[in-house]
Amino acid sequence: MAQNDFVEVAKVNEIPDGKMKHVEVDGKEVLVANIGGKFYATSDRCGHMNALLSMGNLTGNTVTCPFHGAKFDVLTGKNLTEPILTPSQGMEPLPQSWQKFFENAGQLMAPIKTYDQTTYETRLDGDRIKIKI
Repeated sequence: MAQNDFVEVAKVNEIPDGKMKHVEVDGKEVLVANIGGKFYATSDRCGHMNALLSMGNLTGNTVTCPFHGAKFDVLTGKNLTEPILTPSQGMEPLPQSWQKFFENAGQLMAPIKTYDQTTYETRLDGDRIKIKI
């Protein structure tokens, strides 16, 4: 594949408005999102702990990581919020052994940086969504 080539990753009808799809292109895992009828592509691995963002939630142009809740702007790839490393307020109390586990895990993960996501140029060719890797 030439460096300037666009590659088909999905058909328009495969990704409804407000939804995402995981695709793999040339060894890269990519999230393709339909936001208001426009398609955007970004890295599908969280910039913190490598979870698949396409398994998270998309609200507007913000995708939330399913693992730690870090948020990214799908349009720009920018990290919007840091991950949540402790149980959320309002949760039922965890057993003491789990509380210690979360405390330790939070301490281990706190220094791990959260990186912005790579974004990819997209275009429509009829009903085909194409991205440039």
